[in-house]
Amino acid sequence: MIPLDRRNAFVRHIQWLAVALEALVLLSLVSSAIPLALAQPVWWLRLSDAILNLAPLLLLAVLALLLGVVLLDGDGRDAHSCEKRRLQLARRWAWIFALLVPLQLAGFAWLMVDSDNQLNAQILQVDRQASAYRSLLLASRSESDLRSLVAERSPALLDALKPGPLPQQKQQISEAVRQDSRRLHSTLTERRNSLLASTLPGSLRVLIGAVIVSTVLFSLRRWI
Repeated sequence: MIPLDRRNAFVRHIQWLAVALEALVLLSLVSSAIPLALAQPVWWLRLSDAILNLAPLLLLAVLALLLGVVLLDGDGRDAHSCEKRRLQLARRWAWIFALLVPLQLAGFAWLMVDSDNQLNAQILQVDRQASAYRSLLLASRSESDLRSLVAERSPALLDALKPGPLPQQKQQISEAVRQDSRRLHSTLTERRNSLLASTLPGSLRVLIGAVIVSTVLFSLRRWI
């Protein structure tokens, strides 16, 4: 049987280890949060992911303190200190991980709304630019003016310009501009959908992981 004084010394070292592990977690979170971007939903999702990745360190700290309580198994000062620190650590982070669940849901919903707003704004800007460009095309008074404008703004559209009356050429270029706008709409939409698709698995991982870690910490808090 290990002498009581050696067990007390070991438990005191365990408490310092728990403090060091929690400090490491906090420093890592501060590092992950910089630079601050509170108005960006992706920033919140990444911060939640960082918290979950640090869960093993917190679980190790709580389990180490639990080991200290088991080793002392008495009413001494070190035993009470270790038990108090264990309860505080488990309770504090159990609630933090519990709060991650609604925050993660809100963050992903925010990302969906924000990306949809950005997509609509980008599409509106594309349509306005295309409309202004078509107005300039229709206002051209000669084929040379039309070709000069197309060569200046979008040289690739010169291939769509076939010989014929000026109104017909204007119509050809105008239709080519519309098709380019549709392709750009499709590209922007695919980019937005790709962002959501790439974010969803990580969000689900954080959501499920937060539930598991929070449940484990609440269980450890009630143990003994």
